Amino acid sequence: MTFLLRNIRFYILLFSAVFAEATYYYVHALYGPGSSEIELTQRYGLISVTYLYIALYIGPVTRIFFGIPFRSQILKARRAIGVSACFFALMHARSGFFDELGGLVPFLQLNTTYHIAIALSTVALVILTLMALTSFDAVIRKMTFPKWKRLHQLVYLAGVFIVLHATLIGSHMKRFGPVSVLFYGAFIILIFLHGYIHLSQKIKK
Repeated sequence: MTFLLRNIRFYILLFSAVFAEATYYYVHALYGPGSSEIELTQRYGLISVTYLYIALYIGPVTRIFFGIPFRSQILKARRAIGVSACFFALMHARSGFFDELGGLVPFLQLNTTYHIAIALSTVALVILTLMALTSFDAVIRKMTFPKWKRLHQLVYLAGVFIVLHATLIGSHMKRFGPVSVLFYGAFIILIFLHGYIHLSQKIKK
């Protein structure tokens, strides 16, 4: 128990669980039956993407700004942030597929754009789930670090699929506003940071 209380990952996961519960009750109280399912699906999706972006930014930011305060704690927190991203992605998928759409039959009646978007997000969700399930020290030791790292590099593929999913059917992405600007802006900056690191490594060689 003492180990948990000293572990930043425990507090992040605890916060995520409480945040998910609070979001559920807040949305249902605010919107009521009928509208709450759509709003909840959207909020879970946005929260998941926010967690994912934070996790993806930690790598390049801590490499570029090596002297950043609390660097070791930030790096240690990354796995729990990634697990939280997966947790909210699962909540988003469950809420969207069962509560908002109504299951498989209504889904099959949607157009091709929705089928492609859902297929991309499903692959991304599988990747995030595999990453979450292998985010424990015991699993890493059993897999060996090189294999674990190769698996977790698939997060970038998941990130691209999530961007495509949101672009195709995300209601917030279909109109110019703060959410779409932050979403695409963060994606572009992330690409720029990785490009900067890659270029810096080539120059050093």
